[in-house]
Amino acid sequence: MPRNVDVSEIYSATVALFCERGFSGTTTKEIADRAGVNEVTLFRRFGSKAGLIEAAIGDTLSDVSFGKMLPGEDVKADLLEIVRNYLETYRKHSGLALTLFAQVPQHPELRAVTPFLLKNLQGVARALAKHQSSGRLKPGDPVSFAVALIAPLAVMGFMKEMGLGTGHEGLDVENYVQTYLQGHGPDTGR
Repeated sequence: MPRNVDVSEIYSATVALFCERGFSGTTTKEIADRAGVNEVTLFRRFGSKAGLIEAAIGDTLSDVSFGKMLPGEDVKADLLEIVRNYLETYRKHSGLALTLFAQVPQHPELRAVTPFLLKNLQGVARALAKHQSSGRLKPGDPVSFAVALIAPLAVMGFMKEMGLGTGHEGLDVENYVQTYLQGHGPDTGR
């Protein structure tokens, strides 16, 4: 009787190797060895290396919280929660995010993982759209507003990963959100 396979070990090994070596440098043999399973098990369960990587990334990003928040009535409190949750997500998964952004353009077979990234951005956009509809944010494309909130944080993190800055260390989240609101908050007629 075959033993039960712990997919969390497989996913963990897959994501770690993908972050260390990229798509081309990651082999199913190394994943199997690191996860303590037979390589054939990987192909039976996931079909291909791309299928395995997609499943592992999907599982890893399924617990991401920054796109899941339910908006309240206080736009600043909601923006603070989104930013803090994003920073926590980045702290946990920075290597994966950077590797994905570098690898997806080179490997079309990885494009299947982009919906996992978009899902979170769309969640932020939904929260911002609620605030737009109640006049707490300027009207406009909520996805563009979400990108304007999240992209600078991503770039700060990526720059640190590349040795080009301090990243999120010392970031004053309150000031960051206040600056965002100055550009995206409601017109006050000043």
